[in-house]
Amino acid sequence: MPVRESVSKVHVESPAPRKPTEHKTIIWALTNSAIGVAAFLITCVGLHAILPFPEIDGGVSQKFRFFAAHKDEFDTLFIGSSRIYFQISPAIFDRVTRESGLPTHSFNFGIGGMYLPESAYLLEQILNLKPRNLKWVFIEYDELQTKWSPENQTSRRALYWADWKRVSLLLRKLSDAGTAPLWLPNPAKLRDIMLRQKKEKNTRSLLTFYAGQLEKNYTNVARAADIPDHFLSRDTKERRASYLGAASDGYVTRPNRMSAGQAAAYERGLADAMAQAGTRRLSPYTVEAYRQCAQEVRNIGVAPIFLITPSMTQINIATESVGVPGVVMAFNNPRDYPSLYRSSVRRDGQHLTKSGAEEFTRIVAANFVELARAGEIK
Repeated sequence: MPVRESVSKVHVESPAPRKPTEHKTIIWALTNSAIGVAAFLITCVGLHAILPFPEIDGGVSQKFRFFAAHKDEFDTLFIGSSRIYFQISPAIFDRVTRESGLPTHSFNFGIGGMYLPESAYLLEQILNLKPRNLKWVFIEYDELQTKWSPENQTSRRALYWADWKRVSLLLRKLSDAGTAPLWLPNPAKLRDIMLRQKKEKNTRSLLTFYAGQLEKNYTNVARAADIPDHFLSRDTKERRASYLGAASDGYVTRPNRMSAGQAAAYERGLADAMAQAGTRRLSPYTVEAYRQCAQEVRNIGVAPIFLITPSMTQINIATESVGVPGVVMAFNNPRDYPSLYRSSVRRDGQHLTKSGAEEFTRIVAANFVELARAGEIK
């Protein structure tokens, strides 16, 4: 009889899958998080680069759109606050330069309430348009502003310019960190801020505010509305005139004058300002901001000119252009320019009347021609 061999089947279980160690789990989590953050940041930066110029009130967007459409028509640009907007007439400036044998075609890009750092950002956007015939840019010369009124902190106007170049200078100024490549905040200042000293309460709130603005700007908060605005916004003739002026050159007149009481108070304030001893230099942060502006201007082959307007708050600003890479045209001395400081040509301590603005423009144009012929504007 055949012998049957009994074969016993042995069931061998496959080894259980090895559970990842806690260390590997953490590494994978961190890697995935880093990839997610990087993808988010790249998307934000990409969107920021391709989204249209935001819709900003106060004439900012309207003037930008107009200049973008006519950028190659102008060779001279004025940029700054209402002290430029309401006080430099391109028509008069061009007439004086033409009659002096140095013809210009200028545009007033002044905006009410626009100071450094907003003006520096807007200037950079204008220069990015590559205006082919631009030769000279007049930039209002004043201190870098760190304050932003609480009622306007939630506006688009307080956000659109808040990039790293601008915000980093504000943070440096607020923390007294200097302008050297290595960022070293003043230890005493930093200690007072961190210990929540009462005197630094405003500084702490501003540091938080600007850091938040930088984050909101780069994550494109509320930017979706800019796309339909860019394609659908249309300016009526009346609206254009309100921000471009009657001649569509960016200049808007303000003819009103001070009352007798206001004039008397102005005269007293003027006397006090003129009696003050010494001058105040602009902070190194302001000089650095202007250095950046000048470099941006020169990068496209254009000459920067810094302009101090006849304002009460600017009377004691030092006019020596130490550290400022460009010519400074200063009109902040009432003794040198008495016609610009008479109460009869003033709307207030900051602004001139229509007739005062016209006189100021003629003086600026005459000084410009003189400096250009002397080869001092480069």
